[in-house]
Amino acid sequence: VHLAQIILCIPPMATRAALGAFRNIMRARAVAFKGDEEMLRESRRAIREEFQKFKVVESETTLSELLQGAEEATTMLKHQIVQGVRKGDGEYAMNIDPERHVTMDPNKLPGEK
Repeated sequence: VHLAQIILCIPPMATRAALGAFRNIMRARAVAFKGDEEMLRESRRAIREEFQKFKVVESETTLSELLQGAEEATTMLKHQIVQGVRKGDGEYAMNIDPERHVTMDPNKLPGEK
């Protein structure tokens, strides 16, 4: 099933919002899992599955909640997922990007010094 066929079941303004949410979360997953082919493949499958599950939404309230959930997932992928690479027996190197990951300082946003 093509994404355009999934989205056609909802009104035009909602269609744009859903397509935007889909694109945003797909971009965020590409950055969060860069270099990890398995996670890229599985996250793509899971995201498509979730969007297909809710391809027909008649309630504006439900649609709004789903779009909010997609936005929250995008934010989490962008700022809270850190890749780890196994270096040795029980040792991992963390790929922390100060430009996008949330700092432990509640007064700073990602990328702030």
